Amino acid sequence: MVSPRPTIMDVARTAGVSSATVSRVINGASTVDKQLSRRVRAAVRSTGYVPNAMGRSLRRGGTSQVAVVAPDAENPYFTQIIGEVERIARRDHYSVTVAHTEDDLDIERDCFAQLVGRHVSGVLLVPVHSIHTDLSLLTEAGIPVVLVDRWIEGAATDLVATDNLDAGRQAAQHLHERGFHAPAVLAGPAELRTTEDRVRGYLGAWREAGVSIEDSAILRGDLHVESGRAMMRRILDAGKADCVYVTNNRMSAGAFEAMRGVADAPALLATDDDLWTRLVTPSVSVVHQPVRATSRAAARMLGQRMANPDEEPSTTLLRSRIIERESTAPR
Repeated sequence: MVSPRPTIMDVARTAGVSSATVSRVINGASTVDKQLSRRVRAAVRSTGYVPNAMGRSLRRGGTSQVAVVAPDAENPYFTQIIGEVERIARRDHYSVTVAHTEDDLDIERDCFAQLVGRHVSGVLLVPVHSIHTDLSLLTEAGIPVVLVDRWIEGAATDLVATDNLDAGRQAAQHLHERGFHAPAVLAGPAELRTTEDRVRGYLGAWREAGVSIEDSAILRGDLHVESGRAMMRRILDAGKADCVYVTNNRMSAGAFEAMRGVADAPALLATDDDLWTRLVTPSVSVVHQPVRATSRAAARMLGQRMANPDEEPSTTLLRSRIIERESTAPR
């Protein structure tokens, strides 16, 4: 049975104060004694209460909107995140605005400026770049940001993401356990932390198994379908690999297209449980990211950040799992 969500009355009982006092503390009233305020905030943390930040903003004359900023409108992974956040928003009676950056830093900066102008209450952000994305427009405007799926190096910001090192390790272990011994990997840009961690985990697990991967079997693309198609053709032309891990879902689709109908094609392990992986022949094994859990954790974290802006940033890493299908069956 699911436990009921903590209420403001639970916080009041824990802190030994009235619900009106809790409300004043949560809404930032300056008339509350500092020691009492600390007690109430400690009770908020201990009960797990998440105030309705959107409702508070509306009562203060602000907006009831949060924004989801994602890099690719056509990527099923990001559309699933957006859809899940919108479902949560409907449940909690606030609205969501969606912006797509097309993986372009200039567009991303323009999006941030527009969101500041709209006075949004918070932002769930899948950043374009792990180094060059600049959050200062948002943070200087006092807008809370939670990063989703991708890191920004050195950013003192909340993060919810897949444990990508572990995902790469699981990929290698799955292939090794099925008897493959000549691995390759099709990866995204090295400067994208998500990609790099998956590659590091994959290479590290193969090394632990006593298998080294030649540089020529570590190919990098731009995260799009055509890139996956082109890289897989290079792998097929070389004729050395007996298994291939693809670190991105759209490149996975291109890789499958390139190898479709090829005799003795290598085993394929894709990323994300997109619909096509279940419909094609052979069906495609995947490293499945917990997109629903990621979305829920990110939305919850943003609510907590809006309610408690001075809390230390936190990181939540969620574990992927392998869904085994025909494409990695032992040969």
